[in-house]
Amino acid sequence: MKRTRSLFLICFFNLQFITAFAQEGEKERGFWSGAVTTRYMQTSNKGTLEDFSILASYGKVGYHIKLRDWLKFGVSGNGLIHYGTGGIDKRDQTTGSGPIYEANLWNSRLMSGSAEFSLPELYLDFKFDSHLIRVGRFIEDSPTINGEGWPFPNALKGLWYKYQPLVGFNAEAAFIDRIASRFSGDFENIGNTIGAGGLGVGTDGSGSQYWAATNSNFVAITKLGYRFSGGLDLAFWNYYTDNISNTIFTEAKFDVGEDKDWHIAGQFIYQTKIGDGGNNSGILQYKQDESASGFGFMVKKDISKSALSLAFTRIADGSRLLLPREWGKEPFYTFQRRTRVEGISDVTAVVVKWESSLDKENHKLNMFSSLGYHSLPNPADASKNKYQVPSTAHLDGSIKYSPKNKLRGFSAELYVAGRFLAGETVSNSAYLINRADFFHSDLILSYIF
Repeated sequence: MKRTRSLFLICFFNLQFITAFAQEGEKERGFWSGAVTTRYMQTSNKGTLEDFSILASYGKVGYHIKLRDWLKFGVSGNGLIHYGTGGIDKRDQTTGSGPIYEANLWNSRLMSGSAEFSLPELYLDFKFDSHLIRVGRFIEDSPTINGEGWPFPNALKGLWYKYQPLVGFNAEAAFIDRIASRFSGDFENIGNTIGAGGLGVGTDGSGSQYWAATNSNFVAITKLGYRFSGGLDLAFWNYYTDNISNTIFTEAKFDVGEDKDWHIAGQFIYQTKIGDGGNNSGILQYKQDESASGFGFMVKKDISKSALSLAFTRIADGSRLLLPREWGKEPFYTFQRRTRVEGISDVTAVVVKWESSLDKENHKLNMFSSLGYHSLPNPADASKNKYQVPSTAHLDGSIKYSPKNKLRGFSAELYVAGRFLAGETVSNSAYLINRADFFHSDLILSYIF
């Protein structure tokens, strides 16, 4: 982390020179942005299984400036501090398991001491008409690689190109040779990022050992899209991960109705093995199956300032679909907070979600609730279930309060979730702890400036 701190100091000590360079050309002045978040997270498992909790704060400060009409500079730094790790260092006596969600805020395998720092953004934008080229360290959102930002954002290092006309055809292309996962904030070789957040088991049931043994040097990304005037939006994404996999993701979205208040969407994903799947030794191999696929659809109805949606996901039987959780959120319409189906085959998921916004004179309330059923293969079947998760029903909800006057920029959110075993009886406690029959809460206090 010493290198990150040095880069951070060098960048911010040179901001005065950069600002002067912009002013000489009488361009837009730079602006600062930032946010500070304090978070208390707790998981209560059923019966005598261990409970886990953590209190941590993290923040971000950034500076962005337009140096010329065609040139923009951006930099940002992140910091994380915890107030004791007693709630996540303990292990359950029956299963030997530690926390899952709380460890996302402080990964004891990758972090030490009481504070960590990261420099996720340090980039230049070159813009010419409808073309934009971004070079350096940056955060970008795409279906399977995105900036899931707690405590650190999933940042990328490389080059990202965008063709962005006002209407019609659009395209993107990227070459990424380093990723800083949210679990550490350190930019690592592509292969070394995989496994930072969790290893699961191999197809033979033994503990996976691919972390720091996966050979992959880059990710190449392409996107082709078209926006039709009638409300149809098509997108084709391809992710080529060197020596691991090639993943195709396609999506169609359509807004219908006289007021365009009905939204219909469909998606398809297909993944094949590339090279030796990360390592030519079976016990060290990340991608073991030759191919995997899945699809889903969603229908959503806007109702005044609320929305109600129904979503469905199906991952085919036979092969585990791998989307590194170190690279961001899953793209499935049935995604719920604290749930993932990555690493699993033979999945059927259905989710109903309601969301609403109340905009008052002095404050704003954002609320949502969702109920999902996730039918998964037997957690003891390692060939299909990498993280040994049973079938569950997941109910969650959130309310977020944001004042508008003196405390503008502040927000307080309470998120709660309950997950319940919904399939065959599971007697092995290792398949239940943090996976089923638990209650989870997350209090998030934030200030954005």
